[in-house]
Amino acid sequence: MVQFESLANELLLDLFEFLDTTYLIRAFLGLNSRFDQLLYIHFQTNYFSFQSISKEDFDIICQQHLLLFIDKIISFRLSNEETPNLSELILSQNFTINRFIHLQSLSLYYIKSLDTLIKITFQCRSLLHLTHLEIINNEYGERYIRIFSLFDNIWNIPNLIYCNLNGIQKELTVPPRISSIAPYIKYLSIKNIKCNLRFLSGLFECTPNLQHLCSTIKSDSTNEHLEFVIPSMISLELSFEIFLDSMKNILEKMPNLYYLTIETSKIYLDGNEWEQIIINYLPKIKIFRLKINFEFCLHTNKEEQIDQILNTFRSTFWLEKHQWFVRCHWNPYDSTKLITLYTLPYTFKTIHYSNEYCSKSTCFDEEEYRSYDHVRSIFYQNKMNNINSFNSLNHFNTHFPYIQHLSINIPYDNNFLHCFQSLNILTSLEVFLSENSDYYQLQTLLNQTLHLYSLKLISDQTLNPGLFHLTSKSIYRLDLIKFSLNGSDYFNDEDCNKLIDSPLGLRCEVLFIRINNRTNILHLIKKMSNLRLLVFECKGDRQNFSSTTNDELVQWLKNRFLSIHSIIRDRSNPSYIQVWINRQKEILNNDILISKIRYKNFRLLKSNVLAFFSKFSVPKKNT
Repeated sequence: MVQFESLANELLLDLFEFLDTTYLIRAFLGLNSRFDQLLYIHFQTNYFSFQSISKEDFDIICQQHLLLFIDKIISFRLSNEETPNLSELILSQNFTINRFIHLQSLSLYYIKSLDTLIKITFQCRSLLHLTHLEIINNEYGERYIRIFSLFDNIWNIPNLIYCNLNGIQKELTVPPRISSIAPYIKYLSIKNIKCNLRFLSGLFECTPNLQHLCSTIKSDSTNEHLEFVIPSMISLELSFEIFLDSMKNILEKMPNLYYLTIETSKIYLDGNEWEQIIINYLPKIKIFRLKINFEFCLHTNKEEQIDQILNTFRSTFWLEKHQWFVRCHWNPYDSTKLITLYTLPYTFKTIHYSNEYCSKSTCFDEEEYRSYDHVRSIFYQNKMNNINSFNSLNHFNTHFPYIQHLSINIPYDNNFLHCFQSLNILTSLEVFLSENSDYYQLQTLLNQTLHLYSLKLISDQTLNPGLFHLTSKSIYRLDLIKFSLNGSDYFNDEDCNKLIDSPLGLRCEVLFIRINNRTNILHLIKKMSNLRLLVFECKGDRQNFSSTTNDELVQWLKNRFLSIHSIIRDRSNPSYIQVWINRQKEILNNDILISKIRYKNFRLLKSNVLAFFSKFSVPKKNT
């Protein structure tokens, strides 16, 4: 520790950026005034995060430390993904968001209670420094009047500039009811929310200076259109499920677009048609990114059709004026007959890929842009047949160097790892297993990953228990919800015991599982000493999921654990129950329980001893 304290303040602050909030506070707060001051400085420039935190650490930080930082924190992150009901617990302990008076950035992930979000965003209306807000991945499907209460609160945050509302609603098809104009909002993402042009028109009225928009547009009518020009818009990222005329209407209302990204499977235009749209509607465009999925024509040679498509993107406009190149990839063995066409370099974060794919491009050198540097998530379909297709794809030269999530079926061919020469930043892995021998290849894959945090296994086969022999030094989250073992979807007593003693079970902190008997819950929590979150489905759980009262299984658990842990039923998946585990309180309650038992036994022993000796006692003489 002496050597650590000798480091310069600047170096210590750099090191703090690699450590999470919980570790920093538990390890350094209170050591001395210097480290206290460094922590204050750190949280003035970095996130204060309640994400992937244990229940006991959360309680300690709230009860002992949060008040010391609450007026210094500028970035705050709340996530209910691995901390069920956390946002509600924060509010219940009187740590309302309006007390974070210098807050500049707020991120809210997986908060499934719309009421809670409405409360939080209403409190944000008094935060004068708040400029960035993220609310990610919820999908409430609530009535418009309620979801628009959330919108109204957000649009009334006085100095908000950046707003990301990714997935908070499935569809928005009527104009929003917003009481205020937000003059400072310039960046808005409502990705994964299907909006029509009526909603967008109302949104633009309330956001007159919007410069960057990311959205999904869906329309079933050719009569919908934007009602006015949006001259402030310079960057547009859209997924289209609309008619061609509606798309043209959107583009002609944004004459100052500089960046345009389009992803669609509903509109197919060749290179000549895209060229005319760009010339007619986008005079200032400099960056154009395109991804289209469409089908081969019937009774047409696939190779010839690909050549015809690519030739329309080989004009002077594409190759010389803008130097915009495109690539097609397709699977000659796939019955769906899909073609994917995209501009190069590939700038989308997600890609579906197969070792059977063939590809062609308009590049002068076909090997250009073989490194897909922007891809973070890949769904890789591996086929053990037709491996000769590698030659037409130039598969050996295709690389995905910065993958964070990989979804793959096993077994895979021997050339698979060539595409993924480095899996050092992979944090999430989803595996579809089909054979008993697959565990050897899965272990080989796990050996390539240094920072893998989450492993999800999916299988509907009767497999041998190779799961219990898998090893990893980095996996802390294990998802077995869709994993069949010995022909059953539910883990029985023997399966749970094997999991507890397995290498993955010994270090597991977050577990998703289906169990055969409710007593397995008690056993898993007691024996898996590192477990901080258990999400399970129990066979025989007969709760009426439309009712939130009289939840028999939840109440049974609360009675068994004496309210030690936070136990709730998942709102979005009510067949699942979440147990956020508090080890410290569990130990404390066990000590209290042991003391009570000892005291009760002592009193019982004392009364028995007194009763025994009373048989031999001599009556007192009268005085």
